Amino acid sequence: CNHNNKRSSVTCAPTLPVLYFHIPPVFSSVLQESSRATMASILTCIATSAAWCFCTATASLLGSCCGNDKPSTVPPSVTSGRKRSVLLLILAVAIALGFQYGVAPFVTDQLGGTIDNFVTDAWTDGCDEWPSQALQERCIGNNGVYRAMFAAVVFFLLAGIAVMCKPTANREAWPAKYALFVFLCLGMCFVPNEPLFSDIFMNVARVGGVLYILLQQMIILDLAYNWNDSWVEKSNKADAEEGEGAGKKWL
Repeated sequence: CNHNNKRSSVTCAPTLPVLYFHIPPVFSSVLQESSRATMASILTCIATSAAWCFCTATASLLGSCCGNDKPSTVPPSVTSGRKRSVLLLILAVAIALGFQYGVAPFVTDQLGGTIDNFVTDAWTDGCDEWPSQALQERCIGNNGVYRAMFAAVVFFLLAGIAVMCKPTANREAWPAKYALFVFLCLGMCFVPNEPLFSDIFMNVARVGGVLYILLQQMIILDLAYNWNDSWVEKSNKADAEEGEGAGKKWL
């Protein structure tokens, strides 16, 4: 009520009754569960949409970087598949380092421990005979490197056979090829060290490494001669078109 001092009167405004509803505990818990389910559904929809966007973007990126950029009717060029093969070699080196410095110490710590299964037996095959733990870890790490490199050898042998059958196969389906290589590396984890890795592939890799170094020296020398011939030709062309002495920038 409002009091008016001049007129000495009191005016009261009408008031509305306040209603209080008592919600039973059962219905309150139902409402809380319903709100939680609604929020969970909204968050699930947002996460699913974001995952779909990321997966689509990743597939598009792989398709542009690793997919086929020319129709199968066009013959392959000299550099066809070269960058993608180099990327696969980098991936093989990364997996080999992960096996040597990541998996090998973990398997070494499990020697005689609680984890004893077919995979650990395959990785420690022939290495548990070494007297110290450091030598055992080195043996397991070396065989981990052999696993990744053997998978790379098998992959490139299959790729060579595919190119012989279809010349354009070297520039097609590279995302699937990367997946095949990863599965090959995972499959090699179940193969025991002896006799495939520590006896056979180790000696083959030694001989192949020497041959690869010799071949690499020939490739480097050939690259140097081709580089020199190209720049000398450009220098002579610059002297003929721009005047004598203009070709020094190529020498």
